[in-house]
Amino acid sequence: MSEKTEQPTEKKLRDGRKEGQVVKSIEITSLFQLIALYLYFH
Repeated sequence: MSEKTEQPTEKKLRDGRKEGQVVKSIEITSLFQLIALYLYFH
């Protein structure tokens, strides 16, 4: 495997977001909701 020496371009980052290769904010929101429910009922 080769190490990448350059940062990804804006186009690559945009394409990655379109393909779902980043954590979606809805997933983060769901995680915090689950933690809050656990702490509330625990």
